[in-house]
Amino acid sequence: MRIGLDARTLFSPQRRGIGKSLLRMYAGIAAARPEWEVFAYHRCAGPLPKDLPSNFVSRQIEIPGDRFDAWTQVRLPTAARLDRVDVLHCPANYCPNWMPVPTVVTLHDLIPLDLPETVNENEHARFEHAVSSACSKANIVCTPSRYTKRRLIEEHGLHPQRAVVVRWGATAEPGMVSLSGIEQTLQRYGIKSNYLLHMGARDPRKNTRGVIEAWAMAGRSRRRDWKLVIVGLDDNTLSEMKRLVTLLGIEREVKLHGYAPEQDLMVLLSAASILLYPSMSEGFGLPVLEAFASATAVLTSDTSSLPEVAGDAAELVPPGEATALASAMTRLMNDPMRRAELVRRGTRRLMKYRWSDASERLASALDIAARTGRRRSNREIESGREAA
Repeated sequence: MRIGLDARTLFSPQRRGIGKSLLRMYAGIAAARPEWEVFAYHRCAGPLPKDLPSNFVSRQIEIPGDRFDAWTQVRLPTAARLDRVDVLHCPANYCPNWMPVPTVVTLHDLIPLDLPETVNENEHARFEHAVSSACSKANIVCTPSRYTKRRLIEEHGLHPQRAVVVRWGATAEPGMVSLSGIEQTLQRYGIKSNYLLHMGARDPRKNTRGVIEAWAMAGRSRRRDWKLVIVGLDDNTLSEMKRLVTLLGIEREVKLHGYAPEQDLMVLLSAASILLYPSMSEGFGLPVLEAFASATAVLTSDTSSLPEVAGDAAELVPPGEATALASAMTRLMNDPMRRAELVRRGTRRLMKYRWSDASERLASALDIAARTGRRRSNREIESGREAA
């Protein structure tokens, strides 16, 4: 089978969750189905990533000017049609309105619709149009959680038979971080005590300001032997959070850092006692699984997909309530037995989230879309002949 893939997230110099998960799933598909060929459509003019699966065929495509989202709406489906792919996979929420070949769309979440203040007006309209196109025209719509699937069916008219849940796995693996690697990384980040780790961001949805404010509320005596470590902040957000930390008088107890390379992030997560992930909304919540694989206790939100992913293996709190978040932090810091129990539960819960299962589910969705699309085309051809 020949697959067309919108591979822009794979070719990004700093892969985020979607790009990392996509690589793991397609690596699994390549191993299980080496005869399948993947045409990877991208816009990267520089060196190609070296870790792409062996069955990938690089297809750099461009369109002059690219106004009105023309790359997605015109260039991508045209290339897929010219390459005669059996199915096109759009894995990152956006898809063309024109689908000349059978198409699978992955919708990870509905965050731009739930929190319109996180995107500009044009982006909101573009996302809304993409959700509508996917639900009405795609052969299959994949989601990483039952939460998003249910909402697409109930609120956006997606037919249940065209909805498939493809749950992610953890990129980290138990025991993958060495003791020497931990010591060197902690030294570079200036960490000398027990700490809670938060993956910060400019996006208010990630709740970085709320984490800092809750930390200040926890009380100095309870924070004495701990540090709050926040990584992943861009320069503007880093400056803003430094001002907040100074205003709250907690600069000695909070370590703020910019972007952390993937290898550092895995080490920092492995060495942390607690992961703080009180996001306002998520379509899945990959860092929760990464913490499970790293034997780190998790404190996360009781909203959106996060309770589905975390189950009983995390402390759940309302993300918008600073008092509740501060109280939960304090409980976990003061109770090593509770942290150990959450780690044990997290290790067991990882068994439900395997990349091999995700690869198989995605491969099945692609195969079904290709076969049903071919049957539909044949019916349309026959109908045309009868009409003639």
